[in-house]
Amino acid sequence: MILTIDFKTEQKQQDREQLYKAYRQLFTGDAGKAVLEDLASMSGMYRSNFVQDNANHTSFLEGQRSLFLYICSQIENTQITNIEGRD
Repeated sequence: MILTIDFKTEQKQQDREQLYKAYRQLFTGDAGKAVLEDLASMSGMYRSNFVQDNANHTSFLEGQRSLFLYICSQIENTQITNIEGRD
């Protein structure tokens, strides 16, 4: 299955800006910050994701970490103040 979305460049940029705004609204409130902290913990941001002799599991864990980093990239850097789990 191949998903193809054909946006005009201007429309694509507007959609991207709306998506960034949605991420910021979702994750900058108190509930969003709690969810973001939980995702950071669950995704392996605070531990090594390397699993000796198991490249598949290591890849899976790095995929979780990558998704968390993607979410963070959608939020303005000034909004992320507790990335290391410290207050």
